[in-house]
Amino acid sequence: MKAIKAVSFAYTQTAATRELLETFRMMVNHAIHVCLDENIKGRLRLRDRIYREFRERYQVSSAYPYSVAEVAWSIVKKHKRWHRRPHAKRLMMKLDAQVYSLDYAILSLPFRTGQPRLLVPLHYGDYQRSFLMESSLKRGSVTITETRVAIAFSKEVEPFQPKSLLGIDLNEKSAVCSDGARINLSEVARLHTLYGVRRSSFYARHPHDRRLKKKFAGSRREKERVKQFLQKEAKRIVEKARRESNGIILERLKGIRCAHRKGNGEGANRRRRIALWPFRQFQGYIEYKARWQGVPTEYVGAAYTSQTCHHCRFVNRKLKLTDREWQCPACGAILDRDLNAAINIERRGTIRCLPIMVQAGARDKYEAMKQEPRRQETAGNPVAEVPKLSLRRMER
Repeated sequence: MKAIKAVSFAYTQTAATRELLETFRMMVNHAIHVCLDENIKGRLRLRDRIYREFRERYQVSSAYPYSVAEVAWSIVKKHKRWHRRPHAKRLMMKLDAQVYSLDYAILSLPFRTGQPRLLVPLHYGDYQRSFLMESSLKRGSVTITETRVAIAFSKEVEPFQPKSLLGIDLNEKSAVCSDGARINLSEVARLHTLYGVRRSSFYARHPHDRRLKKKFAGSRREKERVKQFLQKEAKRIVEKARRESNGIILERLKGIRCAHRKGNGEGANRRRRIALWPFRQFQGYIEYKARWQGVPTEYVGAAYTSQTCHHCRFVNRKLKLTDREWQCPACGAILDRDLNAAINIERRGTIRCLPIMVQAGARDKYEAMKQEPRRQETAGNPVAEVPKLSLRRMER
């Protein structure tokens, strides 16, 4: 299994790197116009169309038309889906691994035809140094922005066979694991609220200043703080799964944004919070970190995971979103909504686990569970007996 991780380096921008980024953006916008005006379909056809023209017009190395066509075609596809006129605004560039060279922390790039290569010294810390010193890692593409250089590293990882599965149910302010662990994600909502209040206050004081409004709205500090927090929490989850030999099961969330559009009866604050909820970003962090550590991951359907009793499989279709704890009408079990959903997500996973007979110390535990059935006390029903898990489920 191939695992890929992008590592970010800081660097000091010079006049040469600024010219490189501006030229690349100019070529990308030119390629976008060519693609739209001539109705070109596909990245390779766009590359063949612009190759000679761009080399002669911009006097760049032969590698740049290939990268320009790739970036331009990705922008065209994205904006066609959004029904917008495509245009590259940010200063950035991308090159394949065969084009650049990296001498420890010195990045060497070609630019103009017949001119010396451009040298970019990279700033690094202990985390970045670990990737530079690891000789077994393969280097992929490089992406350069105004302040950062991102280099993709890859390696072949042999995924281990887990002893058990770990289901994760995502909510707006928390992530609940099937073993009962809870990860508090309320910091994300707090950051979105904090910066939302600041923006509203700023717009109220300067209602007609478009220049300052554009500068304030374009700030990336909010996104970077949210990203940093989610990265730390995703790392904790993956380390927990690796330490306990668990496979990770995530829910496939779809249609959440569409269900919370204007006109559905919800307030503006509720719709804004759901629109800013970075659930897919958090799942992506968990997925790529787990892949790097060799932890198997899987996505399963999220339908009725909260409404299905994990004891007797009864589906409570009358359950409301505000009901955080409910009693199963069939077996009488009192269920925590989030924990119940996480257990159902775990049970839907199909990742093959080690048989329970080969796990150290697990056989005695399983025999004890067979002898003593689980019981759940409920209101109005003193003791409700809960069906035991089957041997097949225990062995998964």
